[in-house]
Amino acid sequence: MFRRFVCVTLLSAFLVATSVPAAGADPSGAKNATTIQATCNGQTVMVVVNGNGTYSPAHVIGSTKVFVPTAFNLTFTFTPAGGGTPRVDTETAHKAAPLQNLTTCTIPLQTLFSGPQGTATLQGTVAGFFTPRKH
Repeated sequence: MFRRFVCVTLLSAFLVATSVPAAGADPSGAKNATTIQATCNGQTVMVVVNGNGTYSPAHVIGSTKVFVPTAFNLTFTFTPAGGGTPRVDTETAHKAAPLQNLTTCTIPLQTLFSGPQGTATLQGTVAGFFTPRKH
């Protein structure tokens, strides 16, 4: 369950990264919100993921735009405190329908959290589209 949450969070964040910031709400204060850095079309953006579904959308910080993921390939690593053996989980998923005009974003290696139990990192790629969708 935790692995799925992390993958969904990363996917959403990665997809949201391609949008250009605009005026809007910032959902980063929501309970269980995860902020992720992504690079889309050469632009680095920060996104927030609040859902825990496989294709939960990501909100672009400082914008009203939302990134809707359609595919992802993410690697989550948890390293226990004290140097224990890291646990590595790779998640991949894609929607069956052939979708057009998608944006692919890269999530560089980044720390999701670090605490007394250990450290969690995330990296990978996400594809999807921003709303409102241009045809």
